[in-house]
Amino acid sequence: MDEEKRRLRRLFSGRRSSLTEEERRAFDEAIREKLRGLPLFVSSPAVAAFCASGAEPDLLPALGGKRLFLPRYNGGQRTYELVEIADLRGDLVPGRYGIAEPRPGLAAADRDFVESEVLFLGPAVACDRTGTRLGRGGGFYDRLLGGAAKPPVGVIYSCQLGDALPREEHDVPLGWVVTETEVIKCSTEGRPLPNKE
Repeated sequence: MDEEKRRLRRLFSGRRSSLTEEERRAFDEAIREKLRGLPLFVSSPAVAAFCASGAEPDLLPALGGKRLFLPRYNGGQRTYELVEIADLRGDLVPGRYGIAEPRPGLAAADRDFVESEVLFLGPAVACDRTGTRLGRGGGFYDRLLGGAAKPPVGVIYSCQLGDALPREEHDVPLGWVVTETEVIKCSTEGRPLPNKE
């Protein structure tokens, strides 16, 4: 399983990296437009998102008017926690792996509030139509998503959409996958459902 996941990470990371800067800019805007039209996103006043790293989609311009939570690495617990951000310029600093994250001194969000009220928009190396998400490894996002009441949304480019990705017991399934070309509603039973939203 581990070797297969490593192979798939190389494959889909390579596909994403092959996109030109111009393609990524156009695709990012298309993804943001699809998010703005997703009823679950529209109805959620609080969202947890991510700062784009490398060739990941840039969602931040779509999140104005929402309470925004971003992950910060907690070295003491060796995991990520969510922190509410009010000022994207003043509240972010370079963090683990060089990815921007909330600055030290900002309080971590209340876990009960996060689990019950926050919609997660998660990065991925790849997703499939059943809601399986392939991350970078380490299970950090699965631990963040573990208690979420709202179905998490995976955000990727269409070139990262795979077929029947391997899923382990600890992997948290996605409720939705958004790409620049489509919005996919996923089922908890592992079968895609028609998009009726």
